[in-house]
Amino acid sequence: MKDYLPRSNAEQLIWITNFRTKIATLGASIGLTPVQITALQANCTNLITAINDVEIKKTALAASVQAKELALQTQAGNLRTEIARFKKNANYTATLGQDLGVISLASTFDSATYKAQITAELFAGFVRIKFKKGETDGINLYHRKKGSSEWLFLARDTKSPYDDHIVLALAGQPEHWEYRAFGVIDDAEIGQPSDIAEIVFGG
Repeated sequence: MKDYLPRSNAEQLIWITNFRTKIATLGASIGLTPVQITALQANCTNLITAINDVEIKKTALAASVQAKELALQTQAGNLRTEIARFKKNANYTATLGQDLGVISLASTFDSATYKAQITAELFAGFVRIKFKKGETDGINLYHRKKGSSEWLFLARDTKSPYDDHIVLALAGQPEHWEYRAFGVIDDAEIGQPSDIAEIVFGG
């Protein structure tokens, strides 16, 4: 049986806030006492607080990840410069390099079998697609409505995430969308299609 409580945080906040507001005026008409109404509103408030806490921490995590990537661009660059310098020292040996972990490993990347990895997440007003570039330049992203046989090219993206701002065919009528992607190297699609990521978008 389909649940009436939405799955995404954004939609849950809308649903819970509406319920908390409306139960105050409609509760008595369905036999609820003031004490019961107050208890239900408290349930809603606790849920809203918990969901907002998750969103705050997700935002903080995203900021930390961005800071880490920036640090990699700067600090790792300094490390690479120094490592390249001391590799030229007369006392440097392959054994020393192995101990320090500064010898490049052979790549096992196979462009013919590579399979892009994507996830879909629902936000208010758009669907967010996240992916990992790995050893590719990015992805070609496609979408289609559930039940359609034709994949529509959506975008080429080189930096995760990608936000798909869908315009509903009928306002207020949720749509079931599917997404898949291929890895891209030197402007050419490679490998196998990703697993299909599905999501129901309601606007």
